[in-house]
Amino acid sequence: MKLTRESLPELSHLQFAVLEVLGTAQMRGKDLRTGLSELGIKKSGPAFYQMMARLEEAKFVAGCYNQEIIDGQIIKERQYRVTGDGICALNQTKKFYHGRTREMAPQPAFA
Repeated sequence: MKLTRESLPELSHLQFAVLEVLGTAQMRGKDLRTGLSELGIKKSGPAFYQMMARLEEAKFVAGCYNQEIIDGQIIKERQYRVTGDGICALNQTKKFYHGRTREMAPQPAFA
């Protein structure tokens, strides 16, 4: 097995999952949390929004508020989309691990 001195990806496994679930769509925080929960990732509301704030700060996602009036109540929902930097980080992370899994795959034995 040949290991190269390539730097580790910028994204943690949680950040990778967020960007992967977001894909190319713009998504409400609520729907994003549902997508993550389907992957077995469950975060409390505050922990989720803190993580999203860090992703925004790193310029991997962009967020905005969408305001709706439901039954006379003004509701503000946070929506997110992946930025160009986020797509680059996601692709670099995929490439990093894809290369590692290929290097670690068992080689066939020759008789």
